[in-house]
Amino acid sequence: MTGGQAVLAIWVDIDPADHTLFEHWHSHEHVQERVGCPGWLRGSRFKGVDTPDRYLLFYDAETAAAFESAEYYARLGNPTEMSRAIFPKFRDTWRTVCTVEQRWGDGIGAAALTLRMTVANTAPFDTLAGLETARVDLLAGHANLGQAHTAEKGLRAAPDRQIERALVAFFWSVEAAQAARARHAPEGEVFALRHTVSKSDLV
Repeated sequence: MTGGQAVLAIWVDIDPADHTLFEHWHSHEHVQERVGCPGWLRGSRFKGVDTPDRYLLFYDAETAAAFESAEYYARLGNPTEMSRAIFPKFRDTWRTVCTVEQRWGDGIGAAALTLRMTVANTAPFDTLAGLETARVDLLAGHANLGQAHTAEKGLRAAPDRQIERALVAFFWSVEAAQAARARHAPEGEVFALRHTVSKSDLV
């Protein structure tokens, strides 16, 4: 499967006063630290269009085992000085290790449409795969993966919440994502790409 078989998906709210520090930390320290772990393929950050305090952090991995590795947990257990300053600022955090149930396309687009669902919900997967869509993922959350208590988790003000399922569709433009939301997923959220780093960028 192009792009790997697993994803770590995180939705988090950050106070506007902290956006610059948060984005600097994520781009220049955190994403390199994460993507440098075995099995991690890419880390991407998106910012909410209609909810500008909300970010989507989206990490592709070869398999879900990447989120259970000793190297990853070693980093979770020894947060950097900047991470210790940032994690207490996380609010309304949803963090879930997911496997990819279905995928159409590949790569990362300029915008993402996300829809968090329960297992009982029917996802508009097929209707979102179209001319203006780069990739569509239907994700299944795994509550038992990547959830051990760590020093990083202890820095966050409240326990992370988890999703059961999610649909994440990547588009070439924010406008295309908004149009798809209006047609197929009015309860979804649209995010604009801020930065993405692949493992090959770190070589």
